[in-house]
Amino acid sequence: MASSVNALFNVNYLPTRLLHRNQELITLTNLFNSKEGTTEPINILVHGSFGIGRTTLLRFFGQHELSIYHRPFINFQHKETDEIIDDTLHALLPTANNSIPSLEQWTLIKRLIRKAESPLVFTFDDVNSQTMKIYSKFIKVCKENGVSSMATAPLYFPRQLDGEISRFLDVSLELEPFSDHQFLDIIKQRVAEVFPHPVHSQVTEFMADIICMLDFQRPATVVELLQNLHPLISHTQVITANKIRQACLNSRTLHYDFWNGHLSSLTELDATTILLLQAVGLYFTNNPGHIYVRQSSLFNQYQQVAEGIGFRSTSSQFFRALNTLLFQDLLLRSRYDSQNYFTLLPAEGYIEIVELLLGEYQLEQ
Repeated sequence: MASSVNALFNVNYLPTRLLHRNQELITLTNLFNSKEGTTEPINILVHGSFGIGRTTLLRFFGQHELSIYHRPFINFQHKETDEIIDDTLHALLPTANNSIPSLEQWTLIKRLIRKAESPLVFTFDDVNSQTMKIYSKFIKVCKENGVSSMATAPLYFPRQLDGEISRFLDVSLELEPFSDHQFLDIIKQRVAEVFPHPVHSQVTEFMADIICMLDFQRPATVVELLQNLHPLISHTQVITANKIRQACLNSRTLHYDFWNGHLSSLTELDATTILLLQAVGLYFTNNPGHIYVRQSSLFNQYQQVAEGIGFRSTSSQFFRALNTLLFQDLLLRSRYDSQNYFTLLPAEGYIEIVELLLGEYQLEQ
């Protein structure tokens, strides 16, 4: 269990394999190999959307390909210039005195770089527009003193670069988003690292479907979801759809307010669509262990509901109602099996919707 907690809550944790970043790793390796045997430094900027794995890429690359280097890691996020300089001094010289005047700090940084016993590669993490000036000075110092640097930045950052940075920055590498199936691989890897018992493939697909549907297709979102899921199943080690939904509710990123934006559209649903909503609720109530409902099973449940009130239903009515629910995000289709459908509400939520709509209908009558 200790290793599973480490995989979730240690910010410096690295996977044993960095999935679907082979090309980026090859690019970085080639950039450093091209400089081998020379004193020419190289400044590299890796940029991409938040949580996509920029820092993990550089840490993984450094650990596996730059092991002979001393690799000072300087986090720029939410820091003022003085704090960044202090962090740099302590990374180069742990006993550095914080009371050193700022002008002399730069002189000391340059001296420590030149006299370093091991070759240096700096990592400047989370550079942004507020720290652009200090980043510019760092990569200039790196160039002038014969050391290389790697930095991470937001996706938009290269568009904001001024001429000073452009003169000293050698390579800008953009991290592309993951495809649906690449993202599923990442979730499977993380789940296997965190939970010791085998997990059903539909569980990981369900997590991936939710995160993709909410447009947070990033490894950092996987970690956040699993961090919220971990205490919910720490005793039973059984991952259910409702536990995953609860973990989403506990997440600031993945929290999905079902009712917000749906109330007005609910009142416009026709009778067959309301019957299908009831069928969704009944299916998951009667099959609490199921994560998805197959289209054929949902059609059968819909027919049973319709027959129960003496309503003669047709397949065309079913598909029309199904398309309405999909359009309104009241039901969601899996990205990994087009015959599978899932919900972000527990089963009782759909029963509540039907009761609400029938109550409104009776009031109108």
